[in-house]
Amino acid sequence: MRSLRLPLIAAVLTGSLYAQEGVKFGLRVSPGLGFFGVDSSGRTVRNLSSSGMFNFSGGLMLSFGFSDNVSFLLGAGVGTGGGKVEYKPNYGIIGAGDTLYLSQVGLSSAQKVTYRVTTLNVPVFIKLRTNQLGSTPLRAKGILGGQVDVRVGSSTNSDRVLVSQNFIDQDRTRTADHFSSFLAQASAGAGVDIAIEGVGTIDVTFLYNYGLINFFDKEFKFNATVGNRQYNDLQPYKDLKGRLNSLQLQIIFWFGS
Repeated sequence: MRSLRLPLIAAVLTGSLYAQEGVKFGLRVSPGLGFFGVDSSGRTVRNLSSSGMFNFSGGLMLSFGFSDNVSFLLGAGVGTGGGKVEYKPNYGIIGAGDTLYLSQVGLSSAQKVTYRVTTLNVPVFIKLRTNQLGSTPLRAKGILGGQVDVRVGSSTNSDRVLVSQNFIDQDRTRTADHFSSFLAQASAGAGVDIAIEGVGTIDVTFLYNYGLINFFDKEFKFNATVGNRQYNDLQPYKDLKGRLNSLQLQIIFWFGS
């Protein structure tokens, strides 16, 4: 967290110095759908699939207006995110000396595992908006930027033990072994600003977030005994790239005119 503190302070000070249109304070809520972009180099990706799940984040925002049409947005908040991965019987987990296929541990049909994380997040955006649209209180706008997340909690959830309890346990299990400590996303979106006279502005954006960092910890290892055979240093995520993407409806209420 200390490594993030100085850049954030610098961004706030720089934005304050050049914010010709003033600084606004806002509250943000962002419900959405999270899903993995899964890539499996060196393995058959057809033995994996992914599906979406509900994500939510929220927090505080600052807007530094460079002009009536351009502003820099900086925030801090908390979010829950994740996605689902469906493992199929022919998915192989690479070990120190051999590959263990899930069919060898009795998996006869696809098994869905839910991965969920709780993070502290820092969104950073540049917002471009039009002038007021006719006599309406609306302005069209687009935003570009991204978000950095620091993991503070995580869990897996499965209907059955997958290979061993050291890998995927049954029901919900709190664990940090499967996940990267930091995540980052690039973001782009479009929407409208709705002015409420004498109160503030409602900022509505449909936002797409593209994961820049592998969600899974490729160094994670475990051992398992299958039948009479011992498998050591099994690495289920060694060649797996899981980028956590999301579609969000971002709503910010800005106080002041």
